[in-house]
Amino acid sequence: MQFAVCYDHSGIDLARSILFDVTAFLALMAPLAIARLMEISRQDAARLQPA
Repeated sequence: MQFAVCYDHSGIDLARSILFDVTAFLALMAPLAIARLMEISRQDAARLQPA
């Protein structure tokens, strides 16, 4: 029995899929990283303020 394959198994499609996955991951993680950097910046500023 044979099964029809409706999509291409090329490396370009795999690379594109991986690129989109990585891009989506970075897009989701960027706001968290920015929030963390802002928190660290505020802590440093609060520590230097009294001096």
